[in-house]
Amino acid sequence: FFTLCLLMGCIYIFAIGFRQLTDDTSVGHVYFPSVFDSMYTLLIRGVFLDGIEKVMRALIDEHVALGLIFLLYVLLAEMTVMNLLVGVLCEVVNVVASAEKEELMVQYVKSK
Repeated sequence: FFTLCLLMGCIYIFAIGFRQLTDDTSVGHVYFPSVFDSMYTLLIRGVFLDGIEKVMRALIDEHVALGLIFLLYVLLAEMTVMNLLVGVLCEVVNVVASAEKEELMVQYVKSK
């Protein structure tokens, strides 16, 4: 839950930044016309990496710094998602280990 909130906060902050930085530019009108559209672009293109090359190329063509900021965002977002997945995996392994330990204990007690 907290990792998802962190991801949404990261998306929101970068959406505001890209909205301001790309104001009155061609890439701003296409990908970042409002904060909500910026958040949508960052979620779909930056987190799910669907068509990232189009956004990256447009940002680099506008200014190299915009491309670097977008790359920083992608790295942060993907690390957050990886953290979320590792946390879920660890929780599942912990639950399975506890269940198997309890099952072994029940079998041990039944055998005595």
